[in-house]
Amino acid sequence: MSIEMLGRIVSVVVGIVAAMWFLSSAARTTVFPRPERVWLTSASFAASRRLAVWLSRRAKSPDGRHRILGTFAPLVLISLPVLWSIGLLMSFSLIFWGWNAGSFAAAVELSGSSLTTLGFIEAPTFVSRMFAILEALFGLALIALLISFLPTLYSMFSRREIAVGWLTTRAGEPPTPTNFLVRLNAIDRMDDVGTRWQEWEQWFVELGETHTTFPALIYFRSARPGRSWLTAAETSLDTAALVTSTHLIPSTGQAETMIRSGYLALRAIADFYEIEPEDSPKDRNTLSVTEQQFNDLLDGLAERGLTIDVDRAQAWDDFAGWRVNYDRALVGLKELVDDVPTHWTLEPKHG
Repeated sequence: MSIEMLGRIVSVVVGIVAAMWFLSSAARTTVFPRPERVWLTSASFAASRRLAVWLSRRAKSPDGRHRILGTFAPLVLISLPVLWSIGLLMSFSLIFWGWNAGSFAAAVELSGSSLTTLGFIEAPTFVSRMFAILEALFGLALIALLISFLPTLYSMFSRREIAVGWLTTRAGEPPTPTNFLVRLNAIDRMDDVGTRWQEWEQWFVELGETHTTFPALIYFRSARPGRSWLTAAETSLDTAALVTSTHLIPSTGQAETMIRSGYLALRAIADFYEIEPEDSPKDRNTLSVTEQQFNDLLDGLAERGLTIDVDRAQAWDDFAGWRVNYDRALVGLKELVDDVPTHWTLEPKHG
């Protein structure tokens, strides 16, 4: 066997393996209903995120940073089919060249003709025509995947943002537990807060499912700088933990169930991105929230007419016991997404 013949055999084998790899990448990104770590997709988002963060830190305004950080994810999503198509084109070019389709340039032309279904180049042999038909089918399949994938993704994004907008209406922008509870108290609807826990429990269940099945969703930002799904998650969980730890209203178990659904969802998403959990869920010394911030929150509520008469040391201990379940996952995801507001920086300082 000559060296040239061996080289062509290797070219065909490498081309087939590469084509299968690119097709697998496309299918696992768009179709498979389970958490899939796809190297090409993950690498594309990671590299683009680093560039977006670098550019955003040179922006002159919060709006400018938000626009930059909010643009890269849709651009990557649009570029992925291009990467898959280029990968298939080069893979089949190797196959055609290995199957005596002429020079490598001629093989690239034949591959491009087949992938785009334009048919301006005719395959010279029966086997190469079969490969050309197969490549054309794969090209059409990529288009079909994209057509079905984008509406699904944006439907999930829209449902997530409806809840974020709902919280903004009731708790400000960015939302805070203080605004949420004070406004409920002002209209004498504090007893209705249990209904809110049920709504947020459902939101967290869906969040955990959609953002692990389609992990790119975490990078899709809200339309306004003051809004964020992570800020909404933090505010709702902290509000429930606050109400539970201070016994502001009689417990029915709904707040506790909502907190559990929330931290399970955040942990699942964080686990996909390999964000390390706390070494011990009982270790509260590593919390990103301090006891002084918690007391400032209670003081802020009192200043706005909602005084909570409670043993603050015990209330903090109970609050920290809830917060420790989702603190590391929440902070890690915020660092990953970057430039996410938090209600703790908005609470008035006392003492």
